[in-house]
Order: sequence, then C-alpha cells, then structure tokens
Amino acid sequence: MTTAALVAALGIASTVAFCVIAALTIRDWLATKDTTRMFLALAIGCLATVSLLGQAAKLLGHWFSGVNSVLTITIFLGSGLALLLFRDSVIPLAKRTRRLVLAVVAATAVLEIGVALGGTGTPKALQLAGLFAFVGVWSGCVGEPSVRLWLAARRRTAVQRARMRALSLGYVGIIAILLAAVFAGSLGSNPVVKIGVAVATLAIVPFLYAGFVPPAWLRRAWRDTEESKFRQATHDIVLFASDRATLAGRALHWAVRLSGADAGFFRSEGTIIATLGMTAEEASMIESAVSAASGRQVVALGGRPPRSAIIAPLAGTDAAIILVGGPFTPVFGSDEQAWLQHYGALVSTGLDRVRLVGELETKVAEVTEQTRRLEAANKELEAFSYSVSHDLRAPLRAISGYSSVLLEDYASALPEEGLGYLKRVKENGDHMGHLIDDLLAFSRLSRQALRLQRVQTRAVVDRALAQLAPAIGGRHVELVIGDLPDCDSDPALLEQVFVNLLGNAIKYSRKQEDARIVVGASQDDAGAGPIFFVKDNGAGFDMRYVDKLFGVFQRLHRSDDYEGTGVGLAIVQRIVSRHGGRVWAEGKVNQGASFYFTLSSGGAQWQQPIAA
Repeated sequence: MTTAALVAALGIASTVAFCVIAALTIRDWLATKDTTRMFLALAIGCLATVSLLGQAAKLLGHWFSGVNSVLTITIFLGSGLALLLFRDSVIPLAKRTRRLVLAVVAATAVLEIGVALGGTGTPKALQLAGLFAFVGVWSGCVGEPSVRLWLAARRRTAVQRARMRALSLGYVGIIAILLAAVFAGSLGSNPVVKIGVAVATLAIVPFLYAGFVPPAWLRRAWRDTEESKFRQATHDIVLFASDRATLAGRALHWAVRLSGADAGFFRSEGTIIATLGMTAEEASMIESAVSAASGRQVVALGGRPPRSAIIAPLAGTDAAIILVGGPFTPVFGSDEQAWLQHYGALVSTGLDRVRLVGELETKVAEVTEQTRRLEAANKELEAFSYSVSHDLRAPLRAISGYSSVLLEDYASALPEEGLGYLKRVKENGDHMGHLIDDLLAFSRLSRQALRLQRVQTRAVVDRALAQLAPAIGGRHVELVIGDLPDCDSDPALLEQVFVNLLGNAIKYSRKQEDARIVVGASQDDAGAGPIFFVKDNGAGFDMRYVDKLFGVFQRLHRSDDYEGTGVGLAIVQRIVSRHGGRVWAEGKVNQGASFYFTLSSGGAQWQQPIAA
C-alpha cells in the first residue's frame, strides 16, 4: 500500500469514527432535550461535518474547493463556539465576555470567508493574518473549556472525572494537530508527516468517544477505583447506623461524596431529617419543587449555572435521598443516577435494620423492666413469707407447749369433750408448725446458692432412704433400685428431691399389703441426659388434676387419709427448675403414681445467678 492510499484509508476511518460519535451524541441529546447536551452534540457534530466535507472535496474536485473552504471554516469555528457555549451553560461567562467572544468569532469567520473567496488574489499578509486569527480564535474557544473541564474534574467522581478529562484531551489533541498543520506547512508533503497527522487524528477519536458517549464497560472500569469506598459506605450505613437520624446523616454524606453532587438532604415520613451543603430552608424549597414534579427522577431547578435535583427513592419506604447536582451533573450524571437507585436499595436495607433494632430494643427494655419488677415482687414476697413464717413459729411453739402441759398434767381434770378440743388444738398447732417449716424451706430455696459437683446418685438415694426408715417402720415394702448414673448437681438439694419423692411413695402406698417402690433412670430420647424416676403402686391420683400437683399447699387427697402440707412436690419442682431440668408425673387412681425429673448442668449455671 502506497503512502497516499494509507493516508486516505486513515482519513476515511477518522471520518467514520467522528460520524459515529456524532450520531451517538445527537441521540443522547434527543433523548434528554437538555441544552448543555445540545451544545456538546453540536460541537462533535461540526467536527464530523468538517471531516465529511474533506472527504467530499477529494471526490468532487476543484469546483467544490471554494464552497468547501467557506463551509469548513464556518463549521469548524462553529465547533469551537459550541464547546465554549457548553462551558457557558454549566460555568457561566460574564455577559460582556460572551458578547465579545461571539463578535470575535463572527469577525474571524467573515475574515476567513473573505480570504477564501479571494483565492490567490488575496494579499499574503491578509492570508497570514486570517490564518493566525482562525487558529487563535478556534484554539481559544476550545482550549479554555478544555482547561476548565480538566481543573473541575479534580473533585468529581471517578466516572465524571474520567469523562471530563477524556473530553479535554480530545480537544487539546485537535488543537495540537491544527497548530502542527499550520507551523509545519513546509513539511506537509512529507509522507511521514502526512501519516503522522492522519494517525494522530484517528487517535483523538477514542478520547472524544470516552468523553461524549462512553460504553457501560468503560464506566464500570472507571468506577472500580471507587468500589472500596462504596463497600465502606455500605458497611458504615447498613451495619453501624444506630438510629434513623444517624443513618440518614451517614447515607447522605456517602451519597454526596460518591455521586459528585454539591449538596443534598434526606427525607423520611414527610420530614427532612438530614441536610448537607444547604440549610433546612433551602431543602424545603427544593422539596416543594421535587413534590410538584412527582414521578421524575431528575428535576431541573434552573438558575445559572443550572442545577438539577436527583431523586433516589428508598424501596419499600416513603423515604428518599435528594441530591442537588453541580454544574456538570446534568451532563455527566446518567451513570450516577443509575448508581443512586442501587444505593437507595442498600440504604432501605439499613433503614429496615434500624427499625428492627429499635423495635427489638423497645421489646428488650419492656422485658427487662417487667423482669425487674417481677424479681422485686418475688423478693418482697419471699421476704414477706419468710418474715411471717418466722414470726409465727414463736406463738405456735407456745400454743403447742401449753397444750402438751395441759394434756399431761391436767387431762384428768378436764371433761371428755374439753379434752377432745384440747387435742385438736394440739394437733392443728403441730400441723401448722409443719406448714411453716415447709414454707420456710421452700422460701430458703430461692436464696440458697447451688453448689454443683459430680454426684453419685445411688449414694444420694441411700442417704434419703436412711432418713425415711422410721416412716417405713415394720411394714413390708419392696424397694427396687435400678442403675442410677452419676450426675452434676447440688448433692444436698438432690437428696431433698429424693427424700420428698420417696417419702410420698412410702406414704401413699401404706394401704397396700405388698407395697412396691421402684427407683431408676432411663435415657432421654433427645440424648440430653438421664431421666430419673420414682414409681409406687399406691393411691395414685386423677390425671385431670395433674397440673395442681406441684403447686404450694395443693393436695389431691384428704388430710384425714394422708398427712402432709402440700409443699413437698413444690419444693421438688423448685429444686429441679434451678438445676435447669423439668419434672412431671403420671398416675391412676388406686394404681400408683410415677414421678420423673431431669437435670441440666448448663441450665443450672444459667439459673444460678438469677435465683441466688
């Protein structure tokens, strides 16, 4: 391939690339109808038109050269002016400066058109002046916005920063090519220079493409530099916001920081609960404008430079983050708008967590307060019970003692009826003494600390039976003691459990000629530990009243038939509960009863500080 063919091919490629970028930019402007995008579309469209005219001139020959010169000069200057007007739409120029620039561009266009129409008859000095005026004016129109974009990009987000700098580099490259073509005119016929200029022109296209219409994959690559910040924001908001106001403040801070907005506020339940970069009054005014344009994600606020409000509703709530975009947000903010929707979903999750935590804290506070009141009431009740029981023992001992003296020393002097009354006083006094003793024992269980250790259960049962030997007397009672595994418990309290259960079995089976009591253990189906049991073939009970068995002073048999106070099984339940276990019973009337209980060392440790 010859040099001319290569240069021509590169020129055609550049023209096609410029046309494609122009088409995409125009499509973007038509989709938004935004003035600033219109100026960008005009700037790149003019460059594409100039490139097309150059290709057309090669095909149409000399007759088109004069028309081509006029059109090229006008449109090329229009490209620079369009970029300057874009700069004016986002960073306004002073009115006098804008008028001066328009006048200079128009004068330069008139001068250049005159030079072009004069052809070879135009004086060399005028041609040179026109050339320098053209290059200077176009470079100024393009160079100043390019520098502005580059400087303003420093505090923007990654996507905005990359687009603005790519746009700046693209136009600076065009200026460089234009200056090289002017000042290296003597080398224009050199093949290397021709190829270099063609390659440089084609190399500018990617920068303009990245600045005007970058693809999604390129925006994602730019945003990768901010992913760590985004993860930090998510971590900060979703996990560590303790209340709604704190979450709103943090969410707004990160939204402004990551989107490149200038200010914003957080609205929830019709109230502005956080602002950044603006006063509450300004936020209320913007809120009114946003409410009037319901359903839109971007609301133009007007002003110079123009501002826009970007709304990020939080899914599943009435809350929203409203950001006020700076000068470049309306142009370079489409990616940020999509990101904000995703960000809003994450903040919604944070709001849900804060709401649930708040509800949980309220419930915990309520339960804590109820527990405190219950513990206080229990302590007062236990203290009252202990005090009453303790204070009653002295007069009861006096009643019982004087009754015994009367029965022993003065029984012969009393009539039969009076002697019967006195015996009833003595018996009821003794019974009440037993009741008080049991009540004191039951009350003491709530204050007695557990002393857990490894216990040989069989030895505990043997000690309990030794205490109950007088109750058996000369009766024939068959005792069957099976394998009893060792357990972790308080040995004294466990002994009390077996004393009470075995005592009940002995008492309620005394009317049986062949009384039989079985003590043993079986394995829990869940594998949690052994289930201990005490069974007898005595009086039994009606299962309809099983829920009353373990209540204080609850009895299912008449005291005339079987003595007792009705506290023994309540004591068993209290001891087993403090060990973290459970107790239950089964029985049939006149067919015996079976009592079962379990122990749990883990439960005992949990119960100990509460009961101690």
